[in-house]
Amino acid sequence: MEIVATKYFKADVKFYLKKKKFFKINDDIDTVTDELGQGNLVGDRLEDLDLPDNIAVYKVRIANSSINVGKSNGFRLIYYVVIEGKIYLVSIYSKKDDNRIPSDKQVELLIKAVLEEEKTQEEE
Repeated sequence: MEIVATKYFKADVKFYLKKKKFFKINDDIDTVTDELGQGNLVGDRLEDLDLPDNIAVYKVRIANSSINVGKSNGFRLIYYVVIEGKIYLVSIYSKKDDNRIPSDKQVELLIKAVLEEEKTQEEE
């Protein structure tokens, strides 16, 4: 499986590195991307999103080892899978950051923006 970090995901990681000083976030993310790379779709599938049928969206809990909390108070990583075997990392947020938790509509908009970018790149 090919794993692609979207610009939105990279911005989220940068926020947590710079603003929150969660210096171990990349190691925390690696625990999930290693599983995804092996083809194991971890986490819970998000249903009822207004997206094309060939897209499966998941949310996975990750422990935040920077502040030594378990999965329940750690990060949430949202990713989606396209049938062609690509996995796009869409967003990551801390469970404790209420103002950064995306709604279902925001998740839909992020994924649609990435789909549009991919379509534009393919046409070039």
